[in-house]
Amino acid sequence: MNSSRCAACKHLRRRCPSDCIFSPYFPSNDPRRFAYVHKIYGASNVGKILHDLPVNLRAEAAESLFKEASYRIKYPVYGCVGQITMLHQQIQNAECQLARIRARIA
Repeated sequence: MNSSRCAACKHLRRRCPSDCIFSPYFPSNDPRRFAYVHKIYGASNVGKILHDLPVNLRAEAAESLFKEASYRIKYPVYGCVGQITMLHQQIQNAECQLARIRARIA
């Protein structure tokens, strides 16, 4: 048993085993990280996702799950797709402005 539980085990109010699948990716000093992921995906699903991945990809998957969950909580309708669309529109606007400025210069 670990002397300090990870954020997942604290959130789920259980003991944190030494081989806890969550502890490397959801440290106890950032409980919000697991709370967001748990709210959107559920602990069981996240555990299955992490367990099915090779160890070298788990950290990236946990980060991706957290980012997507935080966007879904912040923007419930569109989630991260809304943010991507907004950034894409900003790029298109900047490209149009650049084209106009280049036309004026020429």
